[in-house]
Amino acid sequence: MTQLQRVTHKDFFNSPAVKERFAEVLKGKETGFITSLLSLIGDNRSLANANPETVYKAAMKAAVLDLPIEPSLGYAYVVPYKNQAQFQLGYKGLIQLAQRSGKYKSINSGIVYKSQLISYNPLFEELEVDFTQPADEVVGYFAAFKLLNGFEKLTFWTKEQAEAHGKRFSKSYNSGPWKTDFDAMAQKTLLKQIISKYGPLSVEMQEAITSDNENETIETPKDITPVQPETLDDLFGGSELPQKDNKVEMEQSTEEANEAPQTQEKPPKTTRQKKSEVVVQETGEIFEQESLFEGMTTNPKEV
Repeated sequence: MTQLQRVTHKDFFNSPAVKERFAEVLKGKETGFITSLLSLIGDNRSLANANPETVYKAAMKAAVLDLPIEPSLGYAYVVPYKNQAQFQLGYKGLIQLAQRSGKYKSINSGIVYKSQLISYNPLFEELEVDFTQPADEVVGYFAAFKLLNGFEKLTFWTKEQAEAHGKRFSKSYNSGPWKTDFDAMAQKTLLKQIISKYGPLSVEMQEAITSDNENETIETPKDITPVQPETLDDLFGGSELPQKDNKVEMEQSTEEANEAPQTQEKPPKTTRQKKSEVVVQETGEIFEQESLFEGMTTNPKEV
């Protein structure tokens, strides 16, 4: 057991090195963030027993995204799992990151009750709901967004579909927010599904979705750029964590290059995708539907 694991969480997060890292990211808000984190640890026995380094990494991911970790707010969570801590994105956090990107005109998710649901056609994504009816039994969840360019997307899952997804893919289904705030996690899952596939993704959104997928047994979609070292990993590095010997690797690479045949053809040039955002839209899809947002009929533009 390392010395970092023997110290208390309070000593660990009040150490000058850790406070300095949070200060670099939060720029004046680190004291409140650390206080909130220690309060969260004090209220959760499983989190209190987790390795401080993993709690630090999970909390730092939320700090980098500038999302509060208070569970009642629903922006981001630090979740215990087998004496470890993991970052988990909340649906409000995903909505906030989408709003920051400046690409979304409207974005929403919600609960559909039995008395309100009239019909849903998954082929053309037509959801008919009467929201004037009172709330009773939860039967499903919807998520939808509309871009500034007019493109819009909607999806609906039954409660059973959301439960099946959570049980199958979430490592902390029985101990994390899936257990304490199921409705919020169901909405987050639907939003993440349609945004990661059809929506424009800022660098922040890519980082959030990639980090959130680490808490699930699913792969990050291929159209999402992995988190780059200069954004998250560098913040998690330091003397406490193992470092690679770059000098040895460089010498080995040089030796291999010298031994390689000189007549090899140069690899074809590749076109690097623009790092700032990724836009995924269906080309040529034409549909007309009543929008949940403004009652408008929209035809998506071709890319």
